[in-house]
Amino acid sequence: MVMHPTKLLLWDIDGTIIATKGAGEAAMDLAMKDVFGIDANLHAIDYSGRTDPLLGRMLCEHYGVPDSPEKNQAFVDAYVRNLSEILAASPATLLPGMEVLSILTQRKDCLQGLLTGNVRAGGKVKLESVDAWQYFKFGSFADNCFNRNELAPKALEIAREDFGVAFTPKQVFVIGDTPRDIECGRHIHACTVAVATGKYPVQELAQAEPDYLFENLSDTEVFLAILDEVDATTIQ
Repeated sequence: MVMHPTKLLLWDIDGTIIATKGAGEAAMDLAMKDVFGIDANLHAIDYSGRTDPLLGRMLCEHYGVPDSPEKNQAFVDAYVRNLSEILAASPATLLPGMEVLSILTQRKDCLQGLLTGNVRAGGKVKLESVDAWQYFKFGSFADNCFNRNELAPKALEIAREDFGVAFTPKQVFVIGDTPRDIECGRHIHACTVAVATGKYPVQELAQAEPDYLFENLSDTEVFLAILDEVDATTIQ
């Protein structure tokens, strides 16, 4: 009898799994220069938790530059190209507690995926720089997506179609470091796990009312205990 996973973990990347030491921001600024010919600063907009294509659109709006689908795609391509070069010289680093990814990979009851505002190529570059891409069976990425909340139902659809499992909301855990990650998880009624390893401190994340809130995931036993509370008999 084939055992299907009974828990679905959907991970954000930046600020949750890794710290890129500004590589993503620098790559976006360079992409704006490459494609639009302007000296932009990503910090001029509220960029946390957004999708990569949306950031291109927001930067164009902020700097008064005409945008188009073709230009947006060129921006994303330039961003990934610059990101790859930057991370090749200075790789990202894993955040505290990320040894849990390896632990969960060994568990047949858990399926790990990515739920991220990164386009696939960008997310792969980032995670390969810390040898963590291997831990994820699939991803719901932001290619051609401007609304992050659209990615959550897509993740459930992929899990159902590719792995044959229709997870119930209480079997799904969305893990991220921003209020937008929490909102995204709430969009599919999933259990939300917030970690204060990114831009937002515990106090601000608490205001978004996640189901669980951690400084970081270094206490892996506590995090795993949350997963073990799931009743496997609820699988559909």
